[in-house]
Amino acid sequence: MPKIVDHEARKVELAQAVWTVVARDGVEGASVRAVAAEAGWTRGVIAHYFKDHDDLLLFAYRLALQRESELIPTPEEQPDPVERLIGTLLRTLPVDAPSDLDFKIWLGFLGRIADNAELAQVILREHHGYFAVVRDLVADCHAAGLLDPPDGVQEASEVIRIFVDGLGIAGALDPGKYTRKRMELMIRRFLDAWRPRTHAKD
Repeated sequence: MPKIVDHEARKVELAQAVWTVVARDGVEGASVRAVAAEAGWTRGVIAHYFKDHDDLLLFAYRLALQRESELIPTPEEQPDPVERLIGTLLRTLPVDAPSDLDFKIWLGFLGRIADNAELAQVILREHHGYFAVVRDLVADCHAAGLLDPPDGVQEASEVIRIFVDGLGIAGALDPGKYTRKRMELMIRRFLDAWRPRTHAKD
């Protein structure tokens, strides 16, 4: 009787091998050969599941995003929409070992999109998904009267995205200076500028 193979489980195992190699050798070191060696399989097995190196990295990145999204506080866990927004933004930053690894993969993709228009479009779609989550949270904060950005929810969401992207790069370049505590404080101060006077922090 032929062995039943759980293809999704095998792809997840390969993605985990990508994470291990990236953590040890960086994104440039995560070649198909290196990932295959880490997983204990041949390059042919990887080629069966992924069309190329970028496809493999992208699957690992999407799985990492899913992992990070599961750590975002729910409304039941955190009723305050501003705190949920802060929690969501923090999970996109290099604030611990898993998120630091995820950010490295994202930076690795940024270095490849200049010569790969197709990959650039895929990464843009992933970024739009993140932006939609942020926009919905900003809308919740606005509806609750906790944030009142002068240019509206859409514009505020775009500004937040740009600010957090820059903060993440700063954290990746200088983790000793941009600790989790400092990055959270900077996000809070950034959002405080949009709080109505009755909700402003002292």
